[in-house]
Amino acid sequence: MKLPSGRRSRRPFQVEPTMDDLAQSKIEVIVTVAEDRKANLKQIASELQIRGLELTAEPLEDLGMITGKALEMNLDQLKIVSGVTAVEKAGTVHIAPPDSDVQ
Repeated sequence: MKLPSGRRSRRPFQVEPTMDDLAQSKIEVIVTVAEDRKANLKQIASELQIRGLELTAEPLEDLGMITGKALEMNLDQLKIVSGVTAVEKAGTVHIAPPDSDVQ
C-alpha cells in the first residue's frame, strides 16, 4: 500500500491511520477460529498481528480463540484472515456480590 508521501507501508494489509484515527484507543477483541483451522492457530495469530492485532495473551488452543487489542478501523482486516470465523468486541460482565439483593 502506498502512503500519500509515495512511500510503501511496512504492513500492506493494515489500514494506515489518519490523525483522527491515532486519537482512537484500541479496543479489546476476541477472534474465533474455525474448528478445522485450530491446528494453525499460531499462524493465524501471526497473520492477525500483521493486520493490526496486538495480542494480549497466548492463543487459546483448546477453544480456538485469540484475544487482543486493535483499532476499530482494523476490525474488517482481521475478519478476512483465512480461518477466522468471527471478530467480536470483548464485553465486560459485572456480577453482584453474593450478599447483594440482586441475586
